[in-house]
Amino acid sequence: MVNRNKSVNKQRQHYQSLVATALLTGSFFQFIAPVLADGTAGGQSISNTATATYEDPNAPGTTINATSNTVTVTVAEVAGITVTASGVTDNNGGAVGVNDLLTYTYTLTNVGNDPTKFHIPNQATTTGPGTVSGVLPADKNGVTPASGTLQYSTDGGATWTNVAAGGVDTASIPVSGTVLVRVPVTVQTGAQSGDVIKVTLGNTPGDAQNQLRSPDGGDVYTVDNADNAGGGEVAGAPVNGTRESSITQQIQVGNTVKTVALATILKTRTAYNAGDASVLNDDLLTYGLSLRVESNDVTNRGLTPAALAGTNINVDGSLVPRILVSDALPASTTLNGTPTAPSGWIVVYAGEDPATTTADQSLWKTDKTQVTGGIVKRVGFINNPSSISTIATGTTVTGFTVQVKTTGIAVTTPTNVNNIAQVFGKTAGDPNSPLLFDDSGDQNPDNINPSTGAFPTTPDIGYYPTTPGNVDTGNNNQGANSVTGNVNVYTVSVAQANSVLNGPNNAPDATGPSGLTNDDFTNKSSFVPPNTPPGSTLDPQSVGFTNTIKNNGANPNDITIVPTAPATFTDLPNNTKVTVSYNSQSAVYTYNSATGVFTIANGNTPIKIPAVPAGGIVNYGVEVDLPPGTQLSTDIGKGFPVPITAFIDTDNNGIPNTAVNGEAYNISIDRVYTGFLKLLKMSRVLQGSGPAVQGTDGTFSITPKKPAPGNIIEYQIQYTNISDAQSGTGNVILNANKVVITEDGTAGGNNWALDNDNNTQIDTSNIVGSAKDSGASTIQFFNGNPATNSSIDQTGTTLNSDVTKYVDTATGQIAPGVQRTFTFQRKVN
Repeated sequence: MVNRNKSVNKQRQHYQSLVATALLTGSFFQFIAPVLADGTAGGQSISNTATATYEDPNAPGTTINATSNTVTVTVAEVAGITVTASGVTDNNGGAVGVNDLLTYTYTLTNVGNDPTKFHIPNQATTTGPGTVSGVLPADKNGVTPASGTLQYSTDGGATWTNVAAGGVDTASIPVSGTVLVRVPVTVQTGAQSGDVIKVTLGNTPGDAQNQLRSPDGGDVYTVDNADNAGGGEVAGAPVNGTRESSITQQIQVGNTVKTVALATILKTRTAYNAGDASVLNDDLLTYGLSLRVESNDVTNRGLTPAALAGTNINVDGSLVPRILVSDALPASTTLNGTPTAPSGWIVVYAGEDPATTTADQSLWKTDKTQVTGGIVKRVGFINNPSSISTIATGTTVTGFTVQVKTTGIAVTTPTNVNNIAQVFGKTAGDPNSPLLFDDSGDQNPDNINPSTGAFPTTPDIGYYPTTPGNVDTGNNNQGANSVTGNVNVYTVSVAQANSVLNGPNNAPDATGPSGLTNDDFTNKSSFVPPNTPPGSTLDPQSVGFTNTIKNNGANPNDITIVPTAPATFTDLPNNTKVTVSYNSQSAVYTYNSATGVFTIANGNTPIKIPAVPAGGIVNYGVEVDLPPGTQLSTDIGKGFPVPITAFIDTDNNGIPNTAVNGEAYNISIDRVYTGFLKLLKMSRVLQGSGPAVQGTDGTFSITPKKPAPGNIIEYQIQYTNISDAQSGTGNVILNANKVVITEDGTAGGNNWALDNDNNTQIDTSNIVGSAKDSGASTIQFFNGNPATNSSIDQTGTTLNSDVTKYVDTATGQIAPGVQRTFTFQRKVN
């Protein structure tokens, strides 16, 4: 309808369930979550603490323990609504043009913990050359709305109901229930190709979700059911008031509104070998490529993601439909060895000049000796249709590798090697799909214009003999979203007389988050004893590291190794002891966190590895002994870094001179974690068969709660790997392996499965089917006291008829930065 601005004084409030996240990121580790059951005396406190065991796969057999905070729980009726974009359809087909009827579809979801109605207005806000008008298609019963009328559906779109003038309140929507809303929009005369038509359903600042309603025209909001309405409705008003949400989706005039494959090609430089350090014509660079087909619309432009299929390319003289991953060899390089492809893919080669012929127009050969001109200038990978016909959404294909040799760089001047990968294909199931293509170096699929949303129509050559404007500086595909991708650039240069590399075991040339070699790292964890609660300190066991140095210079050299202060002195605890060793030599240092100085022990001298030849590689050892009183890494969200500096001590003072034009040096970080799997326990109260939930008790949080008989207490254990993710190449990271979470209601101070008030029934009972992990796992059930009897997922009011212990064994490894949840429910008896 009309364009309008939202009042600037409208208050933003986040959905209360986000409190859990806020508390987590704020490092609130202590919270209590007791449970009250049928017949339990009022005020009875019941404690709950979760424990877990896990391993670092780099140190198999060494168990690390994790203990959650202790929790207590209770609930109240909470309203909640979200509005999400569910796509745009052009009812006229083809590209969006003047007079086309577009259908903008939205999904309303009840994210509260109580049934609610939704109020839907018969209006939406448009910007651009489109108005809310036109007649939407009839539903399965042949019902056709009046022109310009919004409609809603409570059965997934099978039937639609007109939204009356002034809006409509829907029937009661259960928790997690959804309502679809569709808005007819007609493209107006005068619309030009490239114009964007935005349509907003609802009216909140910045499309805020589930915020407290500030009454305005066009709001989409919750309407509490009448008391005693049935269907699980809690008596009284929601404690968080009336909630509202809005969302905007858009489409561009000239675009074809349709389902589309969103393909993203990723490329990293995985290895570099300088060969003869005095020349540049034998350096080897290895690249790894991956292809990702998105499972959701990361562009936020109303697209429906689809599988990726092949496009016609010339292979061995025939046009065949294939998905093509292409990599033009950088200028002044030649192919070295045979590229590798993952299962179901075939390596192909092309010899056309990449500066003038695009990859999709090249003449690809499965035999590299048959390429045009006899010299391979592009390497490609195509799917074998007998095993792979399409790539499904949500799939990432890895394992493509290409190695090149800098045979064409004959000078000793530093030279940039520029490389970018591409992918070509079409949308599966769409016979009219245009050619889709993407360039590596960013996270933008299909080279979609990040400003306009337009799809490019002509591929670029994917070849950069000189440095381009867009560069993936971090070698991690995090360049700015671009219509031409971001080039991977590496500068090769002859070795200086004095040069050294220092890195993790067998990876002296590892690169860190900066993309350089001075912040690469090895992460390890010390042992954490069982039942060490959050907020504890400990005297960690010493942790050993193996690092590798390489004389990267042209001359043989002695290489000295010393610990140095982290950038922030207090990141490493005072009185940390670091021992550096090589063969029979060792040197012990004590750290002062106030001054950032490592003091070497009396009688010790810095470790010096003598006469390392040019290109020579040597291992050395480091032991880090953190002092008593060290905090848990899971409390502070980080490990304790010890930068180790390897340098050529030209002034023989045992101290690295890292000033400009100073001594050649390189740093690798040995980082100790005191545990890296964090357990955070939260709870909320659901009404169940009990009274209405009060206050904010219906929201997951760490705050104490007071459930009444008949209420259901839902416990959630968030388990998070807080260690640093791989950022760069060659670093040693901490995956959490063999993760086992134990929830025992009879031991370790827990009493949620006991009869604490001696009324002949346990205080809480298991809700069958409620024990779930957000990831793949195996959940086992036990009963009795002690809870050692293998059981089934059952419910009862005695120790032997109910579940008194849950054991959740995660499948696979939990990578750094990954958070999963284990949830179970107990009814208050």
